[in-house]
Amino acid sequence: MADNKKARGKADRSKVAKGEAYEVAYFARKHGISAAETRALIDKVGNDRAKLTAAVKKVKPAKKKAAKKKAAKKRGKG
Repeated sequence: MADNKKARGKADRSKVAKGEAYEVAYFARKHGISAAETRALIDKVGNDRAKLTAAVKKVKPAKKKAAKKKAAKKRGKG
């Protein structure tokens, strides 16, 4: 990424800079995942925003199922 944060052209918007905490936090908040999960996805698929969004869509349904299963199990014990 460019060091000049005022120069925000197309190249800057199509990538998520793993080293920039604010970019990771924004992407994580936007997609409902943690910053650590965002960094792990960047390591796995790269920093292209479109690829990351597609990867999140694959990961999120699995997380929802696991959370529902955990909640159901908790209710059964309670």
